[in-house]
This record gives sequence, C-alpha cells and structure tokens, in this order.
Amino acid sequence: MFNSYQLSNQLSPLFIKSLSGFFIVCLLLSFNAAAAGKFNAQKRYLYVQPGQSVFSIVKVLYPNHKDQWSQIIKKVVKINPHAFVGADAVKIRVGERIELPAVSSITKPKATNKQVVLKEMHAVGQVIKQRGKTFVISRKNKTHNIEVGSEIFVGDRVFTGVNGFIRLNMIDDAKIDLRCNSEMVIEDYQLLRGGNRSVIYLIKGSVKKITGTIGKMAEDIYEMRTPLATVGVRGTEYAIRVLQQHGCDGSLDVNSKGLFVKVKRGAIDVKSKKDKVELKKDEAAHLADENSQLENIEVNEGVFDTVEIEEKKSYFFGSLLWLILLTPLIYVARKQFINEK
Repeated sequence: MFNSYQLSNQLSPLFIKSLSGFFIVCLLLSFNAAAAGKFNAQKRYLYVQPGQSVFSIVKVLYPNHKDQWSQIIKKVVKINPHAFVGADAVKIRVGERIELPAVSSITKPKATNKQVVLKEMHAVGQVIKQRGKTFVISRKNKTHNIEVGSEIFVGDRVFTGVNGFIRLNMIDDAKIDLRCNSEMVIEDYQLLRGGNRSVIYLIKGSVKKITGTIGKMAEDIYEMRTPLATVGVRGTEYAIRVLQQHGCDGSLDVNSKGLFVKVKRGAIDVKSKKDKVELKKDEAAHLADENSQLENIEVNEGVFDTVEIEEKKSYFFGSLLWLILLTPLIYVARKQFINEK
C-alpha cells in the first residue's frame, strides 16, 4: 500500500504536466480570441453578391477605417484582378471570390469637435441656375428654398416642382441638371488623394449630368443610383429619367414608369438586378421594372428634354410683326394701282 507521502510524490509530476498543459491551452485560446476580435487582423474572403459594389463592401466591412477606404479599395482591386474588368473598381464581377486585405498600422487622426463640424459642413456643389419651385431637406431635416448661389452638402435631399429646375456645379467641375418633379440625394461626394467618390441617388425624376474629375481614374468610385438600376461612367455626358411617367415643364408623357437612360457623350455601364449593359454615344436603353431586362431603344425628343416650341412661336410673332409693318405699304401700293387705272 502507498502511504500519502508516496502517493503525492507519484502524482506531483502528472499534476504539474496537466496543469502546465491547461495553462498553455488557455493561453492559445486567448490569443485566438484576441485575433478574432479584430476583424482585419487576418485575411478574409467573400463572394460578390448581385447589387454589391467594392465601395459598399469596404464601407460595411471596414467601418472603423473610413479615412483609409480609398487605399483599401485600391488594395482589393490590386490583389483580386480576376474580380474586376480591366482593373476597374466600378466593374466588379458578381459571384467571384475576393480576398479582403488586413488593415495594419492604423493611426486614428486626432480630430476635435470643431474639425468634425467643418468636415460635415463642407459644400460639395453650388446652384448656378434655378427656376420654379425648388428646395432642399438637409441631413438634419431642415428645409430651405434653393436659389442661385445656394450650396449643396452631402446628405442633402434636393426637390424640384412641376416647373422646377436647378443646375449644380460640383466640386470636381461636374454639372448636374435636375429637372422638374424630381428628387435626388447626394449620398457621397469627395475628392480624395488616391481615390475620389461620387454616389448620387436619383429617387425619381429626370437628370442630365456632365461628369467632372471623378470617374476618370480606375480607383474612383462613381455611382448614379436609382430604384431600378445603377449607372457607372468613365468621363461622359448622359441623361436619366426614372419613375416619371407624366411629363412636366415641356417634357412628354411616356408609356412606362420605369427607367430611361441615354448617352450623349462617352460611355456608361447600366447595371440592374437582372442585367448589365454598356451604352455608348447616342445609344439609349429602357428598363420597365427591377425584374425586367434592359432593352436598347430609340427615344424621341421630349423624353429627356423640353420639346422645342419656342422657335415656332418666334416665327409666328415675327411673321405677324412683318405683316403689321408691311400693311401700310400694301395699302399705298394698292391705292396707287387703282388711281393709275
């Protein structure tokens, strides 16, 4: 039989080994937990889903590194060439497996409250033309009328009435014409070193845009979103009409409440839930609803712009003026002709 002293002598090495193993396992688990707690501490992967863009992916997965979004997007494009057409950040392939890079050496900028306020209040555009009823609701839900010289900010929801019209000059020298009965939100608009961003949501109505600096570089994020489809561009001029069946301010009614888009210069990509097409100069497309296919169409005058009737009016009044001026001469000539007889 073993006495207590012999039992303790034989159990001590086994106990010490077990206890040491336990501590090692706990230590490893704590390291793994710490690594898992940091989302970007290791490489991660995902499959691109319909409707996703590289900007929306980075925005969701790297919420605490907003100041580095442009660099992260460039990195994603660089390490996933198979997932982007022509290394274009806007042209991401649905269904592709992409690698998400780790974010290291993050240094959060020390910003005071004053700096934050200034950043939020930085204007991204200015009204250079205006007519009719136009107003804006700010991100703080404050409503005010728009006039020439008014500034537009990120988060502003811009409205135009039946005869309303505004032209915006944006910080990248882009021009945006928002026509009658329209509603548009400036979701994001920034000039950044290494990657600019322009994200606009046309809720309804008609808009014509001449792009500026943003959209000309591969790393730029450019999206003109609508409830039915998203437009991506590369230095161009185009027009969109969405969810506006009845014409206003000189435009004509159309037989669909869907999306009409036409390229006037350059090229655009139109991506819907079901389809994606590229449109070039003078080409147009129509999307009946979010479950339909995009169709190439011919569009008539008045779908995107005001029907030109002013010239006919001027011809009428010009002819009337000439008739009034020539009437005395005709009367004198007629009277002289009668006297000669």
